[in-house]
Amino acid sequence: MRTILISLLLMWSCMTQGQSNPVPFITQPLVPDAVAPGTEQIQLKVRGAGFVAGSVVKWNSTSLATTFLTSDRVSATVPGTLLKRKGTISITMLNPGPGGGVSNVASFSVRGPSNTVAYSRTDLAVEMSPQVAAIADFNVDGKPDLAVAETGSNTVSVLLGNGDGTFQGLADYASDSQPQAPIVGDFNHDGKLDMAVPSYALNTVSVFLGNGDGTFQQAVRYVTGAAPAYGLAVDLNRDGVLDLVTVNQGTNTISVLFGNRDGSFQSNIDYPVDDDPDWVDAGDFNGDGNLDLAVSNFGSGTVSILLGTGAGTFLPEVSYLVGGGPGSVVTADLNGDQKLDLVISNQLSNVVTVLLGRGNGTFGARTDYLVSGNANRAIVADLNQDNKPDLVVITQKPSVDILLGRGEGTFRKLLSFPTGNCPFAISAADFNQDGRLDLMSVNGCDNTISILLGKIGSSE
Repeated sequence: MRTILISLLLMWSCMTQGQSNPVPFITQPLVPDAVAPGTEQIQLKVRGAGFVAGSVVKWNSTSLATTFLTSDRVSATVPGTLLKRKGTISITMLNPGPGGGVSNVASFSVRGPSNTVAYSRTDLAVEMSPQVAAIADFNVDGKPDLAVAETGSNTVSVLLGNGDGTFQGLADYASDSQPQAPIVGDFNHDGKLDMAVPSYALNTVSVFLGNGDGTFQQAVRYVTGAAPAYGLAVDLNRDGVLDLVTVNQGTNTISVLFGNRDGSFQSNIDYPVDDDPDWVDAGDFNGDGNLDLAVSNFGSGTVSILLGTGAGTFLPEVSYLVGGGPGSVVTADLNGDQKLDLVISNQLSNVVTVLLGRGNGTFGARTDYLVSGNANRAIVADLNQDNKPDLVVITQKPSVDILLGRGEGTFRKLLSFPTGNCPFAISAADFNQDGRLDLMSVNGCDNTISILLGKIGSSE
């Protein structure tokens, strides 16, 4: 009898593991991504990967049932009771168990559109030579916090947000030498955000498990390829556990470290890309429900596309020529055709490059847009809340340049706002909770972060 019970338990375990749901992943933008207060009801469409029947949209803490369309598309009805007041809403996807988990965050604005944007700037002092900052709610109070990697002091500084655009003092955590961009996710499935920080000098990634109150445990280190510069946390093998991806400038590779449910990671598996990779982003480029990767390669002036199999492995890279010294690469649907496109900043030229996706894993001819200086990094965000994605570019001028989107994949009206010196990275969030997206630049020469609070024009 005992043998039979053990056999049955083993069979059940294997079946359960085989049926594990993935951790879902959201790509920008939501459709719509903004409405005016008082709208009666909307049908929210979410694009990404790893969706299942039973996936739930979380509207802040409110759960909304979804209509499952495909593994990369769901929709949900948002009632008018949730659209009465101005504000920025955090949208996540939740997949049920076995496996499953909570996705990355996308933003939805309840506020009327405007023809233009403006910002007021405040600089915050941090430690030496800050590189990139991650934005997340580390203490679960509904207010955006910051985690900043500082290569000059070999620290990661956490700044808890007050919800009014200001932040509390630095809490510093020792990291390995030359820390790079913090990677945020719930690695051990305890409902508390953790962070992983690549070390450029020691070829490692340090994992700090979060306590849920804005503090973190001592780091545990894992080996990557040589000189990791940036990374992501995504579920590549669809087992319901977040994996890590790092881009490695010293070996011209990406490293994949499969996650275990306890917050630990397996040994790195490396894939070749082009010369001097700098950045990586994920998305389902060919509509098969599996996450693919786009890697920018500074040395070769290319973007490498690695199509995922769903098992955590990738087909050989296919490269596209872009501008000089590509920095960041970002995935988004820029023209509303349900096919993911790419935006690439070019650090050796004053252009940002757009590649429109064909939906089959390939991309069309490049289009370049001028900005006011060499383009270090770029993001996609709907800053004037007209349901058309805009481009936000940090330049060596130094400035934040904004190109407002027309909604069909082209852009207009270059706006420029000053930052601190040597801005290296750009991010967006609603820091003062007024319903407008704000901006943050990380300034390596000033040892500061610039917080630019958004002020939308009078047409809202």
